[in-house]
Order: sequence, then structure tokens, then C-alpha cells
Amino acid sequence: MTLAPALPPDDDDRRAQALRASFERFVAENYSRLLSFLQRQCFDRHLAEDALHEALIVTMDKWHVVGRHERPLFWVRKTAWHKLLTLQGRQKPAAALPLDAMAQDIAEPAGSHEVEMVLRYVLGRLPVQQRAVLALMVEGETDEAIALQLGLAVTTVRTYKSDVRKRYRDLAATDDEAGPA
Repeated sequence: MTLAPALPPDDDDRRAQALRASFERFVAENYSRLLSFLQRQCFDRHLAEDALHEALIVTMDKWHVVGRHERPLFWVRKTAWHKLLTLQGRQKPAAALPLDAMAQDIAEPAGSHEVEMVLRYVLGRLPVQQRAVLALMVEGETDEAIALQLGLAVTTVRTYKSDVRKRYRDLAATDDEAGPA
């Protein structure tokens, strides 16, 4: 039995440099996309950044495997999403606003910032997985891609999308009855 000749150390160094360059390229191309996905989940930029950075640390350690995946973005997005859920679980929950009781007291939003705040509140009331499905749907992902990234069945993704659409239709109907919004 003969052993394969050992590679010179400079080949290992070149491989490590190529791997590092590949990871840096991936991060440069996908950082803002990953961050915006996470921000759609929690609306807290700092929390989203923390989750993304934790996921990128894990990814960097496993890049020699993850980088070979057909779609490494899916793996990183799923890891970052789970990191975000973990970080959110450690936070003290915010008190929920009684939107239905205050509906008659809410004035029409005066500007884009107020519209964004109302949207954040409404999205925040969605269950975690529905928010994640909606965020990926907004990015234009297919049902199959969403299912793969979130570890859900395709039929579950379709059900969540249907539920989200129904909630928005119900919200729009409520707004139409209450007056302009």
C-alpha cells in the first residue's frame, strides 16, 4: 500500500486563501439581501445584524462544505433565521397594542414613516413562520425555494401564503369600513 504524496504547505495556503476569498465574495454579494430578510422578521436592525453575524461566523467555519452547496444562500439564510429566532427568544416580549380597541382613535398616517410603523405592527402580529414565508415571497422566491430554505413542506408554504393574503384582505375590509387609512 502506497500513500499519496503529501502536498507542499504552499498548496494548503493557496487553498485556504481561495476558500477565504470565495467566502468574502459570497458575503459581499449577499450581505444586504440576508440582512433585509432578517429585518422583515423583527424590524430591529441591531438584532438582525447580530443574528446575521452569528450565522456568518458559523458559515465561515463550515464554508469548505457550505460553499460547495448548489445554493449556499439558502443554507446561510436558514441558519441566520434560526439565529434570529434564538435571539428573539432571549428578549423580553413587547406589550401588544390593542389595535381593535383603538381603531376609532387611529388617525390616517401622516407620512411614510407612520405608514411603515403601522405595517411593522401588522406584520409583527403574524406568526413567525408566516412572516418568514412573506419575507421570502416579497423577494420573489418560489414556493419550492421557500420550503427548502425554511424546512417546510411546499403545501405548508402555500397554506401560509393563503393565510397571509386572507389576513390582508380582512385588514383591508376593516379599513374600508372604518374609513380612509
